[in-house]
Amino acid sequence: MPINHQWVLAEWDRFLKMSERVKTDEVRGQQSVYRFAASEEEVRRQASVVRQAILAVFPAGNFDFHTYRSFAVQVKTLRELVNELIPLVERSEEIEENITDDDQGPVISANSLHPWVWDAARPHWESGNYRAALHAAATNVNSRLRKKLGRHDVSEGKAIQQAFSIEDAVVDRPRLRLASKEDPDNFKSVQVGTINFGCGLFSAVRNPVAHLADDDHDVDEQEALESLAAFSLLARWIDRATLETMTFPE
Repeated sequence: MPINHQWVLAEWDRFLKMSERVKTDEVRGQQSVYRFAASEEEVRRQASVVRQAILAVFPAGNFDFHTYRSFAVQVKTLRELVNELIPLVERSEEIEENITDDDQGPVISANSLHPWVWDAARPHWESGNYRAALHAAATNVNSRLRKKLGRHDVSEGKAIQQAFSIEDAVVDRPRLRLASKEDPDNFKSVQVGTINFGCGLFSAVRNPVAHLADDDHDVDEQEALESLAAFSLLARWIDRATLETMTFPE
């Protein structure tokens, strides 16, 4: 469902009116006392709506709402941000028509990633901790793989290697199949390719964020999103693969 920009603007305007500082009859020392036009509780609730609307309208924005500061400072900062964003929303169609690059290509939506990946990564991603998001996603994919295999004695690279091995399933070692054995060349190509892809992800993406310090392995937002997309592809392969177990002769 598309965003209702008129509703967003109305909610932002409501917040600005509610959080306006109004002079009271109270005096402290020689200074007049100012309060919000609405009660502090009402302003808090409306501020929450405003923050959610900002994140929805500008999902790629890097906003810091300074929730660790005093509420008065939070409100002041949020008012400044809202006043800055209002013209962008009011003139969004004009801006898109005149300065948007039509050749920018498709955009990866985090919500479209496989749920094994995004559900695990999302809490960390929304707090800006991209390393933790990658680690959580990789850990969950690994857990889902082992659960599908019914094995908890191997993990990550070894689990991938044994799951997609071209060898037949044996006792306690089921396999995952993405291609039919009726075409031996394609079967081998797909299975081996999946092993290489999966092992590469765990070695080159998961291991550094798990074992290296931030200063030694920094991950920016774009690289993190692309890495999540790669784990999402691996998750889809694991999810749709057919489980092959050893069959015993009757």
